[in-house]
Amino acid sequence: MSKFADKLQRIYRGTAPALGFRKSDEAESPPLLFVASLARTGATEAYSLAVAGIDAGILGTKGLSGKSFAEMTKAVGGGVSLGCSLEAAEKDVAAKSIGLGCDFVVFGLKTPLETVNREGLGRVLKIEPSLEPGLVRAINTLPVEIDGVLVAGDEPAVTIERLLIYQRFTELLNKPLLVNISSNVTLQELSGLVKAGVNGVVLPETFSAEALAGLKQSAAGLSRGNRRKTKTAAILPRVSGELETEVEEEEEDG
Repeated sequence: MSKFADKLQRIYRGTAPALGFRKSDEAESPPLLFVASLARTGATEAYSLAVAGIDAGILGTKGLSGKSFAEMTKAVGGGVSLGCSLEAAEKDVAAKSIGLGCDFVVFGLKTPLETVNREGLGRVLKIEPSLEPGLVRAINTLPVEIDGVLVAGDEPAVTIERLLIYQRFTELLNKPLLVNISSNVTLQELSGLVKAGVNGVVLPETFSAEALAGLKQSAAGLSRGNRRKTKTAAILPRVSGELETEVEEEEEDG
């Protein structure tokens, strides 16, 4: 299994409890994964970001070679997963990039299935915030396993509209959710993202290692709270003869 996909699942589902006394899942696992955009980042900067605590990095396919991939792998170390963004990449370029050893890929809806349908490869599907709810829900049953969903778009601030969109997506999906954040993101905004059900954030290329270290330290104390997901909806008769919809919900640690 992809190391990044495994990290995402740990955040999304929480660590399984063991017998005896133990801290809660929320206390044991961080509330968010931090992913850095490394498409135009050198090995030195990547090393600094790895030391500051990124969980993964996303490389671009343009100009990516075996040598440059090896340099980035050495720079970030074994604890940081490296993925490739296949956006606008030709089929043969995408295949070559994956062949270099990417742990996961980020791809859009127009990507050919054959390109990403490889065993052991983590898959993050990138979608637009405006994607129709029925299609969002259909992601759960795609013939190829999707390990996470990234909502596209770069906003200067986390708006109420965005929070509503993210919260709606967490209700429709049974997958971890990732979003892009700006370089001036605040702790209050991160808290809002966590409570909306977001599991990971993608940092812009301008994000410094110093800013990341401070943000991670502050975010470690954020509470994930509970997410509510609609399971089923049953139509029940009322005494008056009218029909009433009863929605059964389950509490889920987000």
